[in-house]
Parts: sequence; C-alpha cells; structure tokens
Amino acid sequence: MLKRWLRLESIYQLLVLVCIGVFLSSQFWLKKPVIDWDITLYYHYLPAIFIYEDLHFEEPVAEWGKRHFYMKTDAEGNRFVKMTAGPAILFSPFFFVAHLWASLSEAHPADGFSPPYRMALLAAALAYALLGLYFLKRFLSYFVKPGLAALSAVLIFAGTNMPHYSFVEPMSHVFSFALVSLVLWRFQVYRQQPLLREVVIIGLAAGLIILIRPTNIIALLFPLILLIIDRNLSVQQWLVHGGMAIALILLAVSPQLFYWKHMTGHWVVYSYTEEGFFFLDPEIWKGLFSYRKGWFVYSPLLFISLPGFILLFKKFRWEAIATLSTLVIALWVTFSWWCWWYGGSFGARPLIEFLPFMALALAFSLEWLHKQKNFLKIPGLLVISFLTVWSVFMNKQYKSTIIHWDSMTKELFWKQFFIDHYVKDHDKYLDPPDYDAALIGEEE
Repeated sequence: MLKRWLRLESIYQLLVLVCIGVFLSSQFWLKKPVIDWDITLYYHYLPAIFIYEDLHFEEPVAEWGKRHFYMKTDAEGNRFVKMTAGPAILFSPFFFVAHLWASLSEAHPADGFSPPYRMALLAAALAYALLGLYFLKRFLSYFVKPGLAALSAVLIFAGTNMPHYSFVEPMSHVFSFALVSLVLWRFQVYRQQPLLREVVIIGLAAGLIILIRPTNIIALLFPLILLIIDRNLSVQQWLVHGGMAIALILLAVSPQLFYWKHMTGHWVVYSYTEEGFFFLDPEIWKGLFSYRKGWFVYSPLLFISLPGFILLFKKFRWEAIATLSTLVIALWVTFSWWCWWYGGSFGARPLIEFLPFMALALAFSLEWLHKQKNFLKIPGLLVISFLTVWSVFMNKQYKSTIIHWDSMTKELFWKQFFIDHYVKDHDKYLDPPDYDAALIGEEE
C-alpha cells in the first residue's frame, strides 16, 4: 500500500520539494519590491489596521507612495481602495508571523514593508498554490486514476503562468485557484453524501472566492449546474443547505461590506468607479491568442486540454456541459473588461482561477495518451514535455522583463523564442496599448 501511495503521489511530492527549493534559493523578497502596485492595494488592509491604525490614510507614511498605493474617490468625496479584502484575509496568518518576526528583530523594521513581510506574502502565494494543487488532484481523482490526477495538477502549474504568480508576484489569482479547487473537491464529496459539514466548507470557501474577486462567482456555476441536473436533494435539503450556504457566503463577504460602510456610509460600492465592462464587444480572440497576453500563447500546454473536452463529454456529459458553460461565461466576462490585457501582467492572469476546469480536460487527454501504443505515446509525451519546459522558460523571461508586461508583439515573441536576453532593438518591436482609448472602448 505504501509503495502504491508513493508511486501515485510522487510527482506532486516532487513538485512541492522543487518549489520549496526554488523559493528558498531565489530569495525574491530581497530582490523584488513584492509589495507594489495592485498587490499593495490588496495587502494594505493589514498594515493599515494592525500597524498604522489608519484606514483613511490621513497620515500616510512615505513608503505607501513608493509602493504606488492610491485611493479612489466617489462623487461625495469619500475615499476608498478599489481592491477587495479577500487576499488580505488569506495573507493574514503569514502577515502576523512576519510582524512578530520584525517586532522581535533589530535587523528589520516592523513597518509592513521590510523583508519579513515581503517574504511572508511570497510564502503565502506559494503555500496556497501548492495547497490548491492538492485540492485539485483530489478533485480530478473522481474522474481519472490518482496518478493521472496528480500529473494533471502538476502540469497545470508548470505549464502555465502560475509559477510567476506563486514565486514572484503574490497577486490574488493563486489564492482564488486554491479556493476554487477546494470547492470543486468538496462538492464532489457532497454529491456522494450531502452532509451539512460540506455545505459549511463550500459556503465559506465560495464567499472568500467572491471576496477575492467578485467576478470569480462564475466558478460557482459548475456546482450549481450539477446540483440542478443531479436532482439528488430533497426540498428540505435545498432549503436548509441552500440557506446555510447563502448565509456563510454573506458572512465571508461581510468584512468588505463593513469596510465600504465605514469609508463611504454605503453598504455596497462599485469601487472601480470609471472602469467597467464592454459586454457587447468582448475581446475573446485577443485574450486567447494575441501575442500581447493570449492565454494559449503564454500557456501553450493548454492546447493539450482541448481534445480532453471531447473525451470528458463522452464519459461525463453533464460535467462537460457544466465545465464548458463555466469557461465560456468566464471568458466572456473576463475579456469584456475595458483593459482586456489586465495591465502589466504575464499572460491571461485573471484566468488562473479557472485553470482547474482546464485541468479536468487535460486529465482526460492524458488518460487517452496513457492508453495508446508507444508510437503515439512517446511523441505525445515529448510534445507535453516541450510545452511545459517552454512555459517554465517564458515564466523566467517575464521575470527578467524579456517578455514585456503589456506591449508584446508577434515579431518580438518569436525573435526571443528560447532566448534569455534582450534581442537587438528589443524596444523597437514593442506595441504599447492605448489605455485612455481602452477606457472608453476604442483601443484597437
């Protein structure tokens, strides 16, 4: 039994060990600002409350400006931060450890920005990413053998843009990925035995998913569709379990409601003010295949997932319908955003939270390949290996800004193919986006 367990779990265990080694050896918290731009906006709740006791930023220290912190202002003159508090809540255990470390240390100021805090945020991102992969492989094990589930989870990490957001920029997406994976796993448990304890887990996790990024509510379509299709719940269970889930979701999102009430006097605020969606003109093709940010361009392993949807449909029709429905709506909403490339970022970062659904299709592609003769299996494995290595290399290129954060072009992409330094006339090939035009829906 032990040998079998080690054989099935070894690839995930190996990834954990490699990631810990990379984390400790890279020491990005000493080389990168880490707490900067959007991350500052997500993180600010913790130092503002527990260190400076100044949520209104009436007396901001100079460090906030260095980290590109800013606040929005509504028509009534109320000031607030546009990012929601979900990531800060998940950061918090790591923040408190870092604050204790800095408070007891003479080498680091307990100011919320020194190396212990930067290390804590990066450690949080990696911890949640790895935890999310564990949840994901448990979910996938309901559909394919555990070994293939573990392999799929590892590949969906190494073969996409997840490493950058796990090691270098602790954005909200890997936290959402972990929670979505948790909901999917526990929902499969609930489908087999609908116990109230699973409702508690799913409800709280679902609330945090929404609190991190409100558009993440789309991920909950998958369990909702299958609940309706399964028809396994009695009327009483729908009322009790559904009421409990809604109450827990509201409980999880309530910190944000209290923040908005405290800052503006209103319980609900559209904190992005002038920023919005163009739902009638989504840039789905660009979001998937453009050289600026294309999901498949910067995570080419995802091409291997595509035939898996057909295989999934043949064996689990309703799960396939729920998966595709969720992904289609996610793509439509994500790429309807005014800034469809999402500013300075690597690949389509807002789709990281939806990678568990691509992993499900990938698992079926791997299952099919596993059953083939060597003349198909070996080339297939070589292709998968190449795409994974290429993706890891692109993560490294982006970290070094060889892949530009918002201005990549087809010509520059291929000139820098597997090149770990700036090509001649690098900047000449860039195509900077027009943010002002995009804000009113006129960016080409």
